[in-house]
Amino acid sequence: MNALHFFKPELLWLLPFCLLPLLSYGVKQFSYAGLEDWPKDRVSELIRWGVRSVAVLALASLVVAAAAPFTEGGTISRIGKGAEIVIVLDRSGSMSESLEEQDPVERARGKMKISRIGASREVLLKLMDHRPGDTFGVVVFNASPIAVAPLSADRELARAALKSAEANSSGFTALNRALEMGLGYFENRPYTATRLILLVSDGDTKIKPEDEKILKQRFKDTQAQLMWIYVHTGYDFSLEFEEDISKDDGAVDPNVALNMLFHSMGMPYQAFEVNSEAGLQRAVAEIGKATNKPTRYEFRLPRQDYAVYFYILAMILLGILFWLKQIEIKAWRQR
Repeated sequence: MNALHFFKPELLWLLPFCLLPLLSYGVKQFSYAGLEDWPKDRVSELIRWGVRSVAVLALASLVVAAAAPFTEGGTISRIGKGAEIVIVLDRSGSMSESLEEQDPVERARGKMKISRIGASREVLLKLMDHRPGDTFGVVVFNASPIAVAPLSADRELARAALKSAEANSSGFTALNRALEMGLGYFENRPYTATRLILLVSDGDTKIKPEDEKILKQRFKDTQAQLMWIYVHTGYDFSLEFEEDISKDDGAVDPNVALNMLFHSMGMPYQAFEVNSEAGLQRAVAEIGKATNKPTRYEFRLPRQDYAVYFYILAMILLGILFWLKQIEIKAWRQR
């Protein structure tokens, strides 16, 4: 049985004052001749102390009700299908560019198609709507990562975090720090479901060798997997084709190198190349299939408030006192 708590426990200090009816009867007294020779009227004595006890209980019920007693709801384990997903969303300046290839004349006229971050945001919101069994957390990053929504079942908080994410050019893209922050969401949590870092980015960044070792160990410790939705246009390098690995000057394209790095880190990893909103939707559908596994999660029950019951008890007791007051003898009949 859960322990009883009080929202305003300081009010319980008023309970000793509830004993005042025991000191004063509160019923009108009449002068009469001595009745020492009369036998003891035990019924009257019981009624007298009964009325006082009812008054004590009425006052005590009001005090306890005002202190707002409640018990914690606790948690129950539920089994469903889903995963623990931390969305790591790139909001660097390049994510504000058009997702699809665009006619130069339209671009010159200012007619921009949907941006990379705008399309990503809309598709991720739909992902949340279609996966009720998942828990979501959100990290956004450009020059530095920001934990905008903790990993929880509070879907509205994660949705609000995604809706507020806008591209902002700030120079260097801190991808490694964003991934570390996302992995930190899994710390001190029991392993009850598939853990997924969902990276949504157009890349164009590098991870230093020392940071690579740290990330590799963090993925191993948290038993998380990585999926990268590589958002790009047709002008960008592909991650898969051999002829695209090197640029004209012989340097390896940073996105191709990043993809090779993720493959070499040892954790479960998949990359999805998308250059249209439809491609984004297909990638999200594939991610849903890969993470649609049985999962156990804790569902927090609402707390149980008891103040209303004490108020009802107080009203009943006050009603009894009111009735007793109505039948009280007002004056002795004169003969």
